[in-house]
Amino acid sequence: MSADWLGQIPAFLIACVLLVGPGLPAALLLRLRGVVLLAGAIVVSLASIGAGSLLAPLVGLRWSFVPVVIVAAVITAIAAGLWFVRRSAEGIRGGDGPGVWIGIGTAALGWIAILVVGISSVEHPTQLYDGLFHLNAVEFILSNGDASPFHMTMVLPGATSTFYPTLWHALVALIVPFTSAVVPATNIMTIAVIAVIWPVALATVTSVLFPRHRAAAAWAPLVGFGFSVFPLGFLNWGVLYPNLIGTLQIPLILAFVILACRHGLPWAQRVGLALTAIAAMGATALGHPSALLGAVALLVPFAAWRAWQMARAGGMRTRVIVVIVGAGCAVALLTVWRFANVTTHEWLPNSTLAAALGEVAFLSPVGRATGLLVGPLAFIGIWTVVKSRRWWILASHAIAIFLFLAATWLPVLSLRSAIVGVWYDDATRVAALLGVMGLPLAALGATVSWDWIRTQKQQGRTVRAVAVLVVGILLAATHLSAVVSDVRYMRNVSFRFDAQSQGLSSEEAELFSLAATKLGPDSLVIGDPLTGAALLYAYTGRDVVFPHVTGKYGADAEFLARSLNTGTAEVCQSIDALGVTHVLDFGERELFENHFTTYRGLHELAGSPILTEVASVGESASLYEVTGCR
Repeated sequence: MSADWLGQIPAFLIACVLLVGPGLPAALLLRLRGVVLLAGAIVVSLASIGAGSLLAPLVGLRWSFVPVVIVAAVITAIAAGLWFVRRSAEGIRGGDGPGVWIGIGTAALGWIAILVVGISSVEHPTQLYDGLFHLNAVEFILSNGDASPFHMTMVLPGATSTFYPTLWHALVALIVPFTSAVVPATNIMTIAVIAVIWPVALATVTSVLFPRHRAAAAWAPLVGFGFSVFPLGFLNWGVLYPNLIGTLQIPLILAFVILACRHGLPWAQRVGLALTAIAAMGATALGHPSALLGAVALLVPFAAWRAWQMARAGGMRTRVIVVIVGAGCAVALLTVWRFANVTTHEWLPNSTLAAALGEVAFLSPVGRATGLLVGPLAFIGIWTVVKSRRWWILASHAIAIFLFLAATWLPVLSLRSAIVGVWYDDATRVAALLGVMGLPLAALGATVSWDWIRTQKQQGRTVRAVAVLVVGILLAATHLSAVVSDVRYMRNVSFRFDAQSQGLSSEEAELFSLAATKLGPDSLVIGDPLTGAALLYAYTGRDVVFPHVTGKYGADAEFLARSLNTGTAEVCQSIDALGVTHVLDFGERELFENHFTTYRGLHELAGSPILTEVASVGESASLYEVTGCR
């Protein structure tokens, strides 16, 4: 591990405490035990951060740990009240054996190692399209002291309110003071949420789904390494930071909804679990609303099964109520699904049905390297569930499969968009849902397989047991190709940071350092965001006209994007209207070629009669001052 990573260990520990600490007292008071305790602490912590981002501007507080502590204190007080009402109630246990903690710890260390190697250096920014927005959004929160999702107006200058899920950016903003900059804070938080939340989430939902197979919760975090599209795929596509923090929480929603519906719970405990489930839903929605809708879709079979149980056990009045409530919920879900549709038709079906089904079978979706163990383990898990007749679990996994097939294959675009438009018709985002039930099923399959191997050995069939174990190890090794592929892509593309980076180069970042000494607090800089010039804002806090590629920046900004290099009187009028003082030119390389938004007027600026070069690094990174318009 390089020195720059070692120097960020305190920031990483603070990030981990932030993910668990605020919610731990409430989780203890709710009598959660085992891995469910850690899961509850994460849920309440993320909910406190999300609710704090909403509360802070309403009470005049800048974004900091203070509103998080206030919300966490309120939630803890509610949990204390529920504890006092039922002081003698038993704890809610799940995944509390030593094997579970070994599995979680091993998985956490594994993800830390993979991400450190993939990102290469804590100072390396993501080089993908959406990274421009997400890095700058953190700086926007820091500059304005406001992390509310209703105030993320960075790409809408002049707007007073809009909605954009900001849980990710709020999290990163909280640890920036401990890392000194937005980029390292983003990388540290990326490692923390994956290493802490994902193993715990998988172990928790598996322990809740399969309580009779206690070892499955220990296997779940480990089989997660075999699912290539998530979480590493979200760092190599997009980059999808909000979807990442949202999708990480889906298993937690499922777990706490199922726990809240357990038979025989005292009302106080049921209320506590229900409130925890609601908190998980709220935090997930503030991570990314599509993740919440995905969780709700996966919960439909469980809700239908519980409704059927209630209807069978009750009289005619109960059945009528169940039907009315069920119909109302179905209408509400379909209505929200329709209005939450954000179809862009930017991603079209690109697979045959046979290929898509093959990817489902091996749990290796969207054309990624295929491992040969996790899919067969999931089939063993499915067969085990079939024998126990817990059909709703299979129905939930079937919904994830249906959504994936619609995204990657369905040729009827209008129908496809109606089904998966919530995820921008993007197969990569939808594919992550396959792991929510698929990985717990694979963990169940691993448990059944391991028990079979042990039984064979105990019965004296050692050769058979060893042969199957060796085959399993060899099949597990096939998943290394997917991990290596992701890490290689991270190092060579997504987080590459040198003169050949597809977005921001190391020379351009060096120019940012020079620019910080030459720009005043009121300076306004324009540059083609597709070249990485937009990241001047994240690196220095100096305002830029285009913090992202898309947005509503006004007629003057659009005119300069097309025509600034002409240096005409009309150009000067728009410069004066906006108050532009400097221009960045980072050459011709762009991180997203052939984009529909044109910024051709922000190139070839050398020799412009209205600009004077004030700093440069290398052959293509230059900072100009506007000198010929006044």
